[in-house]
Order: sequence, then C-alpha cells, then structure tokens
Amino acid sequence: MISPEQKAHFDTFGFLILRQAFTPDEINKITSEADIVLEENSLSKNEGITLDQFVERHPPLLPLLDDDRIQDTITGLLGPGFVWAGSEGQITHHREHGWHPDRPGDEEEVSYLRIKVMLYLDALDKDNGCLRVIPGSHRLPLHTQIEPENRHQHGDFVKPFDVIGQDIPGFPFECRPGDVMFFCQSLWHGMFNGKDGRRYVALKFAARPTTDKHLASLRYYKKDIFEPRNELLKSDRPRIRQMVEDLPRLGAKKVPAFIPFRDD
Repeated sequence: MISPEQKAHFDTFGFLILRQAFTPDEINKITSEADIVLEENSLSKNEGITLDQFVERHPPLLPLLDDDRIQDTITGLLGPGFVWAGSEGQITHHREHGWHPDRPGDEEEVSYLRIKVMLYLDALDKDNGCLRVIPGSHRLPLHTQIEPENRHQHGDFVKPFDVIGQDIPGFPFECRPGDVMFFCQSLWHGMFNGKDGRRYVALKFAARPTTDKHLASLRYYKKDIFEPRNELLKSDRPRIRQMVEDLPRLGAKKVPAFIPFRDD
C-alpha cells in the first residue's frame, strides 16, 4: 500500500511516481511482449500507432492488471470498488502533443477520479519527449485557468499566457524503463521534443461511479467499457474479475447523454 505521504502527494499534485518499480528483467519481458503487439498491428514502421485494449489483446501482458505494484497503489488512491477503464499502447512518430487534460470539465467531472498508469519502454528526458505535467492542474481553479475556452492547446502558444507550449511551467517525468507514473486524467499534461519510436503501455482505472454523470462520462470516453472482454470476466485472477464483473450491470442503467467540455 502507499504511504500517507504518497497519497498526499497525489492528492495535491495529481500524480505519483514509483521509481524502478519493475526490475530490468521484468521490464525487458514487458517490452518484448509489447513489441509483439505493436509489430502485429502497425501499418508501417514509419507511422505512429495507438492501440486500444492493448493489454487485453495479448494474454502475456494481462498479469500487469493485478500486479501488486499496480493494484496496491491504485487501491490506495481510488479506494475499494474501482473499475477497469481499459488500456492502450503507443509508438509515436510525432514531435509534440500540446497541453491538455484527458478528462476536462466542471467540478463534478474533474473530481471524479480516474487514473492513467504509464509504463514508458524507453528512457526519456526533456530533450526527447518525456511526459510533462502541470502539478495541481487536476483541481479547480487551476484546471480552468489554462486554455479556459478549449481546455486544450490548439496552437503553438498557450492561452491566456501567450507562452509557447514547451515553456509552460511544469514537471518533466524524466524516466527509465521500470519507472511508473500514476496520474489523474484531469491533470494537464503534454509532450514536446518527441523522438521517433517512443513507446508506452498505459493502464486505466476509475473510481466506482456513483452518479449518472460518472456513468455517462465513462461511456463517452470508452464506448465499450461496460462490455468487458471474456478474458477478464472469466479470469482465474480474482482481482481482475472484481474490476470488471459489475460493469455490465452498471452499463445497463439509463442515464442522460454526456456533454463534454472539449470542443476539439
């Protein structure tokens, strides 16, 4: 489990880092398996690709879902009853991804806690595309004070500051394979000076939904979240089953359509 100090860090700044959580042998195995999935699904070695249900489609990667280092941290941050919100894998060939929160919105939307767990498979720093975050931007009022009209950087300069994206104050997650970052999906983040072939695996979890807006938002951002794959529903790993077994019932509830803030 995480310490009170780690929980306070996450609550205040919106992210938590576990340095070298995975050993070199473990991360090498994860990288080898991830490369198989990327190779099988990439259209071209020169094109970037993002794959949904990345871990789910490759059984050797499924143990990541209930690995103690992931599960214990998520339990400490989200509390009991959290649900599985899917995975993705990516190999990038673009130079930057401007500042944005994955889950922008009002107080109710921002306060509904969803976490993205990042495992980068390459060593990254400020000069070759490490993830950057703006600490504390997962909470109001800071969340609404960056690009207040769009909640997404649409040009070279970030409004209302007229500052180029890479010069916005932020924390660079300079990392080595084996490091893991947990960040709130309402946290502003971006990437600059990216290098070709930058790879990551991401795991996503959400606090148990308690309002209609929570349910509608979950469906909006992942249309099939309430239809978990049989590999998860029938898993022989109890903690995996517990994350997905109630999703079909939750998804059957009729709720108003979700209207997102983002206009892009």
